[in-house]
Amino acid sequence: MVDEQIIQERDNAGRILQIRVREDGITTSTKDVSGHGAGQKGWLYVVDLMTRMFLPVGYPSSVSPDYLRYQILNALQAFCNSLASLISSRAILQGFGVGDPTASPTKALLLTVLQDVCSRLTTILSAHLVGSSLSPEAKTFRLLADVLNDTAVILDTFSPAFNAVPIPGLRVMSLCLSAVFKSLCGIAAGGSKASITMHFATPLTGKGDVGDLNAKDSSKETVLALFGMLLGTLIVPYLTTSWTTYSALFLLVGLHLAINYFGVRGLVLRSLNRQRLGITWISYQKSRGSTAPTPSQTAALERIFEYPGTIRDPLTGQIQGYCTIGSSFSSILRRPVPSGLIDIFREERYIIWFDHSCLRLAMNASTSPNLHGLKRVHIALKEGYTNDDLVKAWIQAVEICSIVGENVDALGVVRTSYQSVTRQLPQFMESLRLSGWLTADCPIMIGVPHAVVTTVTSGGTRSGKGEDKKSR
Repeated sequence: MVDEQIIQERDNAGRILQIRVREDGITTSTKDVSGHGAGQKGWLYVVDLMTRMFLPVGYPSSVSPDYLRYQILNALQAFCNSLASLISSRAILQGFGVGDPTASPTKALLLTVLQDVCSRLTTILSAHLVGSSLSPEAKTFRLLADVLNDTAVILDTFSPAFNAVPIPGLRVMSLCLSAVFKSLCGIAAGGSKASITMHFATPLTGKGDVGDLNAKDSSKETVLALFGMLLGTLIVPYLTTSWTTYSALFLLVGLHLAINYFGVRGLVLRSLNRQRLGITWISYQKSRGSTAPTPSQTAALERIFEYPGTIRDPLTGQIQGYCTIGSSFSSILRRPVPSGLIDIFREERYIIWFDHSCLRLAMNASTSPNLHGLKRVHIALKEGYTNDDLVKAWIQAVEICSIVGENVDALGVVRTSYQSVTRQLPQFMESLRLSGWLTADCPIMIGVPHAVVTTVTSGGTRSGKGEDKKSR
């Protein structure tokens, strides 16, 4: 009897290969177990090749569930943007005097230099001002980048028409403003895209490859840009009048923004920023502590453009208050704070108090002031604060703003909210983890605090003797 081993393997085209290993030799044969014809095999080979070229290795288990939907919409918006950019590029060349024998190349060069100067200065300044906001508010800045880009495209397209307007330098100003918007777009898109890519590289189980994701995204963008340019060369020559040019431009810009909105809207980020943390806490309270909402449920309630620090009821949409985190305690005080405030936060690395605009002094100046109007809260951080302290402080601020009532004792609201949050926080965080949230690192604060409290000392005199108390 001859010993025989049979090894089967599947190649990239989906064919099953059988390898027979015997003492007298090795034979290889192709085994067709799919039942597909030759034409279908060829099609499967093409599909497999495109998948390996443009999708991450290990797809779909190596990416988050919302990856494919976002990539399809991102491809459509990139195609629209490519066509719109061709229209604006033609307008820029026309403004530079292409085809006009009287045009000066030196003036065109100087204008290009001026645009470049505006762009570079804007890049430096915007990176300083909003650099730390890009990751926590990735959705906002991703959509804002497209709004800025389309504004620049519109300005470029209209720039030749500004020559007929009797305002000196209007065209130059429009081109420089366009360069500024493009620079802002680059900062917003670059920072937010990095955060979104990190999100895609965190599947529900396992871990993705960020480098492979970036490489495949670059491949897709290159193909789409090339296809858009080739199609644009067939369309743009027929846009010979202002009406057809502007109609095509606004159609493409409208499609571009609409597709981007639905793309960003469909992102289900699993990290907790200020808005998402507020939505989850309020929803958790409304469910009487039964369960925290999932990332998908929270994404449906999340607003893309929201004023920073706004605390809003996610179900009714009503604004409940505003909160600033990292405030300087010395700059927010207009009158002495109640004596019991420091004692409430003695064991915490933060202090919460109200803005003077929503405080009304009581009849007895020694008692706590009352609240009126919309609540405005400040969080002052103590030295050595951690991310857990930021999470607890923001949750308490949300709880404070959710307490409804006029002429309510301000100190009583702070004390009640602190006790409630301290009691429910461990169970809430566990419920978040069970619902699929990533609670290890929550980007709650943007940038660095204006100041940190180093020590809190309460002192007084009694019978000629001084007493001092220090808290953390």
